[in-house]
Amino acid sequence: MALKLRNDKSTALPREGRQGEFIEKSQWGIELAVSRWHLLMAGLLLTAAGAFFLLEKFQAEGEQPAEQVHMYGWYAAVYLLLTLLGAALCLLEFRIPHLARRAFGWILLALAPLGTFYAVDLINGTRILTFPLRKAFANYLCYLMVFAAIYALCRRVWITIFAGGAAFLTFGIANYFVVQFRGQPILPWDLQSVGTAMAVSGGYEYTPTQQMALAAMAFLCFTVFSSKTGPQGRGTATRRFRMGERLTAVCISIGLFFLLFPANILSSMGISVWAWNQKVSSELTGIVAGFFANVQFVMVEKPEGYSTQAVKALGEELLEKESPKMLGSPEKPPTIIAIMNESMTDFSRVGGMSFTPDNLPFIHSLEASGQIVWGTAYSSVYGGNTCNSEYEFLTGNTTAFLPVSSKPYQQYIDHEQAGLPSILKSYGYRCLAVHPGRRSAWQRDEAYPYLGFDEFIDASVFDVPRRYEHGLTSDRSCYDQVIYEYENRGDSPLFLFNVTIQNHGGYEDEEYETTVQLTDYPGKFPQAEQYLSLTKKSDTALEFLLDYFARQPDPVVVVFFGDHWPNLEPGFVQELLGTDDDAVNIETMMRKYQVPFFIWANYPLEGEEIESISLNYLSGLLLRAAGLEGTAYTKFLEELRQTLPVITAVGMIDKEGKVYKNEEETPYDSLLHEYAMLQYNHAFEDEGRQDRLFEVESR
Repeated sequence: MALKLRNDKSTALPREGRQGEFIEKSQWGIELAVSRWHLLMAGLLLTAAGAFFLLEKFQAEGEQPAEQVHMYGWYAAVYLLLTLLGAALCLLEFRIPHLARRAFGWILLALAPLGTFYAVDLINGTRILTFPLRKAFANYLCYLMVFAAIYALCRRVWITIFAGGAAFLTFGIANYFVVQFRGQPILPWDLQSVGTAMAVSGGYEYTPTQQMALAAMAFLCFTVFSSKTGPQGRGTATRRFRMGERLTAVCISIGLFFLLFPANILSSMGISVWAWNQKVSSELTGIVAGFFANVQFVMVEKPEGYSTQAVKALGEELLEKESPKMLGSPEKPPTIIAIMNESMTDFSRVGGMSFTPDNLPFIHSLEASGQIVWGTAYSSVYGGNTCNSEYEFLTGNTTAFLPVSSKPYQQYIDHEQAGLPSILKSYGYRCLAVHPGRRSAWQRDEAYPYLGFDEFIDASVFDVPRRYEHGLTSDRSCYDQVIYEYENRGDSPLFLFNVTIQNHGGYEDEEYETTVQLTDYPGKFPQAEQYLSLTKKSDTALEFLLDYFARQPDPVVVVFFGDHWPNLEPGFVQELLGTDDDAVNIETMMRKYQVPFFIWANYPLEGEEIESISLNYLSGLLLRAAGLEGTAYTKFLEELRQTLPVITAVGMIDKEGKVYKNEEETPYDSLLHEYAMLQYNHAFEDEGRQDRLFEVESR
């Protein structure tokens, strides 16, 4: 192999054959090309590299004192090496036989997804070096699907590498900044709000990182190298061969698409989504694989036979129906308080275990009084995903009609949605949410305004001193804030939605003093006993709160319910339910989604025990207890409850107590179809939304 000089007047044309075709030189070689075009490309690369290096260096130094600025030694050396390599490649021409170029091009196409995967995850600081082989391969397949699609369109190696690499690097850099600004990565449903994101993007400061600089320079070097060593134009390839290449690329791309999405092989390759913490999830799975794994949660299909005309016709029937009977008649609009207690359930209702002492004595005394509306509610989630319970309660919608593992706050609440807050605002209520956690958790800070809340009080703006239980804000502190808001409510009636956090897992604090023991298994299940001890303090705090409101002259109504079960030792759950996990049927499974609820008021209520109810019905029940008319939608839900009192993402229970799996044929499919159509119109329709069905009629 020889290195030869070539100027812009010496082009070293290949020899011509008998038929006028170009015949390539047989030998391999490298030539120095000093044409104006090559010099221009090298100059542009050097200029861009220098500008980016200085931008990164000066911005990094400007953000912190000089003594704290990162050491640039290794970074500058590697960056300079890549820059010089890129410039050198611009000035070189590689003489390679055509067949070798073709084979080399395929190798480059196979390597490009791997290199891009490493670059994107390097930028975002994922734990790529700890990935097992199957997880890394899952990421590789995600990249390969896109690169194959691009190659099918252009059939140019260097263009494919440039376009695919640029797209993924842009995504990776954008993801980095999105994580810095909002604490979670780019998710598929974010693409629906690109316009909004661009509108507010100018308010942020963008500081490039060393990883971005190195990844960008490595990408440019690889692109230039592929343009020099890969196939040049059509070469000697026949039309049939070129079509074969395109077809192969199409088949690879489409095949991977079906494997990754309908077949969902990502989950079998170790790519799982932690919806409650997408940032950590993407770090553990890979940025692009994590993004693609979330695609399954995007699409909400229209119910079969859905049309706005059908919803309108159904609505006409609903508007003519009478409102259900009120459960309370306060003299004026009462203060309405909804408490969703973290991980609250009553194990004494679920299994045969006994506890010493009773962990919920006050709640049990309320139930025995006959003066409240109370019973067993059913949640759609287990061990976490609180936001779904909130969504069902506040909107009356059910996650049973949404894709599995959907998180409505993050995925679907991107516009105003009618629900309990908007209904109460039509009566003049001020709507306030209180949660002693991070404001951005489950994107509550974005979802609450769309749902109609006027204000959101998070942990950072509590007006009362906070006390803690196993490191989390106590229920008593939450209720102190509730009382503070009540005493400073102003002239408008108040609706306050409080999501507590005290009983959140984990339950492994060895320093925490347990006060409740399992009668038959003392000390065997320490997590369960810690949880029970926490709920006993919740019970005491609740007694304090209701005792306060019982002494107030103005009417107050309180609904209290749990969001889901705690995640405890599997052995405890098996003992509680009397079965092991391998033998769990749908009836037993539904027991794991039972949570307590009650509605209490400091004015007379028509006491009632409700054997079974799902959370989507609770807001309608609360309105009746407050003596307030609901909407056509809440009328429909109350009527549906008489037939199907439980509809969850896990299963359904009818009025006779029969349990059905979701997607299983039932005698109530026509009713469920009506519900699905109304919910779709409510949550996802735009121009065709029948607003009058979800709003209080003019009074």
